[in-house]
Amino acid sequence: MQNIGHYAQSIVDQFSSILNIPISITDNEGLVIGSTDNKRLGSHHMATAEVTRSGKMMFFTKEQTTELVNVLPGIAAPLRFQQETVGVLGLIGDPVKVERYVQFVQSHIEMLLMEQHRSRTVASQMETMRDFFIRLLSYKETADFKSIHSYCELHGFPLGKPKRAILLNLLSSDEPSASFEQTQLFNQEDQELYAFLKNLFIKNEQGIIVPLPAGEWLILVVDHNQDRTSMMKRLELASDKLRIFLETREIGKRFMFSFGGPSPSIESLLESYEDCRRALEIAKRHQFQQSIVSLDDWSLLSHGVEEIILPAQRTLDNHIEKLLNHVNGTVLIESFLVYCDEQLNMSQAARKLYIHRNTLLYRLQQLQEILCIDLNSFKQCTLLYLALKKHHFFNKAT
Repeated sequence: MQNIGHYAQSIVDQFSSILNIPISITDNEGLVIGSTDNKRLGSHHMATAEVTRSGKMMFFTKEQTTELVNVLPGIAAPLRFQQETVGVLGLIGDPVKVERYVQFVQSHIEMLLMEQHRSRTVASQMETMRDFFIRLLSYKETADFKSIHSYCELHGFPLGKPKRAILLNLLSSDEPSASFEQTQLFNQEDQELYAFLKNLFIKNEQGIIVPLPAGEWLILVVDHNQDRTSMMKRLELASDKLRIFLETREIGKRFMFSFGGPSPSIESLLESYEDCRRALEIAKRHQFQQSIVSLDDWSLLSHGVEEIILPAQRTLDNHIEKLLNHVNGTVLIESFLVYCDEQLNMSQAARKLYIHRNTLLYRLQQLQEILCIDLNSFKQCTLLYLALKKHHFFNKAT
């Protein structure tokens, strides 16, 4: 049964002001749920039962309503949804004068009923997909393959075929992150984007669109083609269409896609999803401008060096502390990092630092003496570089 109660009064206010005639709406049991006369709200309209039973309009002249309680001159028309009368529209006045407006108002309200039903259906699908993915995430803890296999089949996501994870991020840089526990209602914009992504990516193949918290959308599709180039082309085309979609709706957010490799199992699919998240985090942190990123991109990986797990972290932290306690420590660290970033080119690094080449050489010798490190060793330089980048990253984060 479709419910029009929560917007019946707004419809009455809207149309009565446009048409300049009194209007009322009752539910299918005769309760007045919208009226230009607030005193009638909540009262019972006795003509509703007959209109609901017959499914036809009824005309009431001034003479006919003389003996009727709470029935005014005018026209009572059924409001139908899916072959069922769910309410009655009343246009109050001389039936001859108000008849011309009946079909217009009636059609509008019935279209609203259909839109409300569609919106609830889409929102329900979105909620189901999000709950489904939360269940997939819990697979790591339960490892109940038989149960999760049945669950996937039930949701049109059969296992045994290579799936690819694609993550879309619509967040601006200043938006706070959210969690699955912070449930949200899916508004009209969310529902339109869900339908758009579903049409863009799923089509005839098996796959799902999952709305995630804080403006992220997970796209899980079957992908028998393991070619990275083909996926890039597909996402480039999708990016063009998404850009147009957002512009036509005046949604000013930038977006970024990330993708993982084809995954034959739930475990590898969830790992691919985590890779997509890491790729987006690194790309956002370093302000990548492209709309498509992937963790297997060396350019992206090189910006994520601070996330690498290093051996003997405590020892490395002690070495960094020595540098920081030195009177010239900050300058030595900056000089070393620039020297590494400039491909160990002394002249180029000196120009970048706006110092003489011999000054840079002196600073590097100082650093070498403080740490007892061999700056001619590529491995030792690499380890110190990663340790300093990681230390700088975590200090910046806190």
